[in-house]
Amino acid sequence: MSKFPLALPLVAALLSPAVAGAAPAPPLPKVPVEKFTLPNGLRVVLSEDHSAPVVTVYTVFRVGGANEVKGSTGFAHLFEHMMFNGSRNVPEGAYAYYVDATGGDVNANTEHDRTNYFQTVPSNYLEGILYLEANRMANLEITERALDNEKSVVKEEVRQQQENSPYAKVLMLDWPAVAYSSWEYAHSMYGSMEDLSNAPVQAFVDFFKKYYVPNNATLVICGDFEPKQARALIERHYGGLKAGPELPRSFPQEATQTAAVYKQVEDPLAPTPLALISFDIPAPRTADHNALELLATVLTNGASSRMQKLLVDDKKLASMALMQPGFPWTTYGPSQMVALLIASKDTKLVDLRAAFWAELEQVRNDGVTPAEITRARSKLYKQHVDTLGSTLYKAMQLGTYEAFFGGAEKFSGDLKRFDKLTPADLKRVAAQYLGEPSSVTFDIVPGQKS
Repeated sequence: MSKFPLALPLVAALLSPAVAGAAPAPPLPKVPVEKFTLPNGLRVVLSEDHSAPVVTVYTVFRVGGANEVKGSTGFAHLFEHMMFNGSRNVPEGAYAYYVDATGGDVNANTEHDRTNYFQTVPSNYLEGILYLEANRMANLEITERALDNEKSVVKEEVRQQQENSPYAKVLMLDWPAVAYSSWEYAHSMYGSMEDLSNAPVQAFVDFFKKYYVPNNATLVICGDFEPKQARALIERHYGGLKAGPELPRSFPQEATQTAAVYKQVEDPLAPTPLALISFDIPAPRTADHNALELLATVLTNGASSRMQKLLVDDKKLASMALMQPGFPWTTYGPSQMVALLIASKDTKLVDLRAAFWAELEQVRNDGVTPAEITRARSKLYKQHVDTLGSTLYKAMQLGTYEAFFGGAEKFSGDLKRFDKLTPADLKRVAAQYLGEPSSVTFDIVPGQKS
């Protein structure tokens, strides 16, 4: 047997000529999926992987900044922290201590539409993690003292993230407020510190009881376990939890932008000028979003990409040129395509942006080549295969697909969405979505420290 079973189809694809606009993609590795739903509404995804004696437990709650209301912001992010506090049967601070004692990893993150909690531990500790997870879902201690502690932590995090990191304030606060027309996506993911300070304890209790419930969660286990045993453990620890209220499954809607927006801001921490250019685009896993995702790969992914060769290598106007949909936070409703252009030494942002727009204009007028599409799809295939060795990556993807994209079983065929895309598709979406009149531009320039 070949030592490189996954690499051979990839090499074949890279060396094959493009036919009819795009070469066929090699077969995708299968990721096993077994699913069931508990009577309380908890959706469960199991994926066996016995390649290493580890297991990842990944929980997705469909709650984020977009679920907050004016005057009560920052709750979702605060609960990302609160969930590591004490619960009825686990003392304050013990959760992370227990996971760390296994030699495992634990973390969480908040986005607009969801909050994720994940642990990777030796597989013999699976039941312990399920106990900890179910216990804090059922019995989190929400007291004034605990809230005050976490509010202080969040305020310090905001200071560190926004006041002590280059470009961060613009990316996290200034730009979203302009790029998104919907308040739900436009307001700060961290929320208002005033809102957090003024909210009574009961407001946090109500928020928790509404969103941190089994029927608003997806639980994924990926790694070294036996499905029958895992199912019994899940039923034992989660089966007695009560369902919460039924919640709507809608996303914010964005108004159509009709005129370009330009702003220049000073950042005393910025080491070099950076241009951020963004565009409204459709939600992930829609046909046009898929085409834009592939186009972004053609334009800025790797040494052979258009913007890399033009802006970095040939004209030497930029030290970095990146285009990415869903930056800096993924949204599962209307999304953003963001270009980040870091100027090289002695380059003016106006010149860098002019070269960027000229290249986009060429794409809008002339499109891209079949060979570029083939290379881009091969890059995406390689990235996909490279990450399948991680139980955490697979758990994240399975949780995302189960919660937002119609089912975890669709993940194995994920890259098939790029198979039928043609140069005409990419040219069309470039013309439709990436025009200068529908852009938001922030020039971030170094400023004087106060």
